[in-house]
Amino acid sequence: PSNHEAIDEIFRAAHTLKGGSATVEMHELSGFTHVMEDLLDELRSGTITVTEPVVDALLSAIDIIKEMLDARANGSIYSGDAEPVKNTLKGFLPGKDPSGKKKAAPVQAPAPAAKPVQEAPSSVTLSEYDYLEMEQARGPGETLWAVTVEFDESNPMNSVGGIQVFAALKERGSILKTVPDFDVLFEDDFHPTVVYYLSTKADGASLEKASTISDVTLSSKAQGITNAAATASREEAAPAPKQTASAPPVKQEPPAKPESSAAATDRQEAPAPQQITPAARHREEGTQESSKKTSSGGNATHAGGSVLRVDSRRIDYLLNLVSETVITKASFNQTAMQFSELLMEMHETEASYKDKVRQLFDELPKHLEGIQNGSSIKEVKKTITTEYGDLFTIFDVIETTYKSLITKFRSSSQNLGRIASELQEGVMKIRMVPISQIFSRFPRLVRDMSRDLDKKINLVIEGEETELDKSVIEDLLDPIMHCVRNSLDHGIENPDVRKAEGKNEEGTLLLKASNEGNMIVIEIGDDGKGIDVEAVRQKAIDRGIIHPSKLITDQEAFQLIFEAGFSTASKITNLSGRGVGLDVVKTQIEKLNGSVTVSSEPGMGTKFSIRLPLTLAIIQGLLVRVGKEVYSIPITSVIESHRVRKDEISTIDNYEVLNVRNEVISILRLNQLFGIKTEENTDYRFIVIVGTSDKKVGLMIDGLIGEEDVVIKPLRDQFTNSPGIAGASILGDGSVSLIIDVSQLLDLGMKQELYARQQREARVW
Repeated sequence: PSNHEAIDEIFRAAHTLKGGSATVEMHELSGFTHVMEDLLDELRSGTITVTEPVVDALLSAIDIIKEMLDARANGSIYSGDAEPVKNTLKGFLPGKDPSGKKKAAPVQAPAPAAKPVQEAPSSVTLSEYDYLEMEQARGPGETLWAVTVEFDESNPMNSVGGIQVFAALKERGSILKTVPDFDVLFEDDFHPTVVYYLSTKADGASLEKASTISDVTLSSKAQGITNAAATASREEAAPAPKQTASAPPVKQEPPAKPESSAAATDRQEAPAPQQITPAARHREEGTQESSKKTSSGGNATHAGGSVLRVDSRRIDYLLNLVSETVITKASFNQTAMQFSELLMEMHETEASYKDKVRQLFDELPKHLEGIQNGSSIKEVKKTITTEYGDLFTIFDVIETTYKSLITKFRSSSQNLGRIASELQEGVMKIRMVPISQIFSRFPRLVRDMSRDLDKKINLVIEGEETELDKSVIEDLLDPIMHCVRNSLDHGIENPDVRKAEGKNEEGTLLLKASNEGNMIVIEIGDDGKGIDVEAVRQKAIDRGIIHPSKLITDQEAFQLIFEAGFSTASKITNLSGRGVGLDVVKTQIEKLNGSVTVSSEPGMGTKFSIRLPLTLAIIQGLLVRVGKEVYSIPITSVIESHRVRKDEISTIDNYEVLNVRNEVISILRLNQLFGIKTEENTDYRFIVIVGTSDKKVGLMIDGLIGEEDVVIKPLRDQFTNSPGIAGASILGDGSVSLIIDVSQLLDLGMKQELYARQQREARVW
């Protein structure tokens, strides 16, 4: 409230928006923003003070402005009712009632208007072009599906439901398109209905199950897309009976368009599944262009973020590096030419050398005959040295030139290495976006959630200028959201409890990002009550996770909260209690080759620390050899490596294990797992221990090669679902190295142990 610079900046923005919209005759926007500007002017002059109801009204006004801009962007004019929000804004102005007339006495500020809701897609439709584009993107053996999901507006985090379902469906196949567009889903707006178009081998039932999230979604319907349906739609075929999610796709016309957004959001039951008709939008001339933004979502590459805003200075930096590369290329060309010339000179010198050596051998009999006839050996030696002494130095010039060229070549190579490193760094920076894209969503979200929980929360954000790869950002929102929700609901106490404990009634939630080498660290911390280790232990015993007699450390207890379905909440609420949340955090972060840890102190608070690589395109890998194959293990997953003797490997219940500092580590033989022939009769083995602090496994390999930057290339077609393999890379010698997916490998190891145990039990019986 006392930040006058911020108030002035907001006022100037509203003033500019009002004037700009009036200039291009967006009168609905200029008139609405004028009322907002009046309120901001009063705040700026100090006539009225900033209170929560005032901020609520301003936030609602911003939502209306977004609606108005979206409508214009789609070729239409905002048709919603902005009067309630406008009257709320006017009600704060001194000496005036909500209608703008003078009032006798100040009245209590009216409650802010509800947040406007984005209009739901009226029907599931596709243009013929979109359909053909999806057909081309469809993978072998995959089917095209459309999943229509309706979301619960009463959920305090309703504006991120679309992203949560996107992340869930992405595990089932390739998302080719969303309606509304993926970028629109990332904005801070609630969308009652979202349609996801996928190419997948999964069936409708599994897609519906994956897209159903408790407290977030109301319903989910999956529909198949077929060639026959596209042909039938072009022929204006009649409607057919309804289909279920698991049944084969049957042609059916889309339902009639609801008359208003209220009709789309207040339905008591989900719309029946309908066959998508690619020509449906062509029946309504003129609607295709106006609905581009909200109804013609991007394709797979667009959803992945194919368009980036890049600082021109970064492009200039790359251009400078490219110019240096051209110069270095010219240097290499010149060196190569000099090597060619030197080679020709060496051939000529070699021919001269051979001629002289041949001539020497031809003259040797004459010299030997001279010695026999009385000539002294010294005289003969002197004669030979005089005539053929240059044979000892004939290659000296070539050697000197060769050394000079090697020095020049080495210098050019080092220069090229420097440029390549800087180019790599520069290109990676182009893909980098500030984490503020995620952090900027939380002030309002935390504000809404804190009011729902009846708590006072002060959100502190640090390091929002920290940058990381855009592909990482897209999958990071959901894990951070769950951590924030956990801190708000479980961590920070109610104001009366905090006051009784001598704390400030207002709790503090910290969102912080920072760089540590080639890793980014994101911290979500609170000053709440901390984690009750004994309560966690008791809950784990009740669920059969640990034995009642087992003693666990605080750190082990903290790791238990990441178990699926684990929750210490005493009652189920909209925010927690169902055991869904932190297990998602761990799973998502591990898929990004990262790790998450928890630290807590009773009465002082809890902190989640997420560590991630800056980019997923290039990682540091440990190259290992198994037989004749070379594999890459992400260095972030490597804990340590050992060279052990055969007798150091023990067997417990038919499992091979290694004792490392009194900790028993299970061993997984990569040669057996991947079916590779290796030399078994060796005295020593190499064991690389990978995993996390709570889940480890030792990988038995034939040799360690060393660390190297690895460029990840995704596997396509039939290799996509290879278990234990995350991708491939091309090494310096041109050979291919498969990149090991450690998280999948841990699961494979557990399945292998379970299978061996079942086989052993079967033999016993």
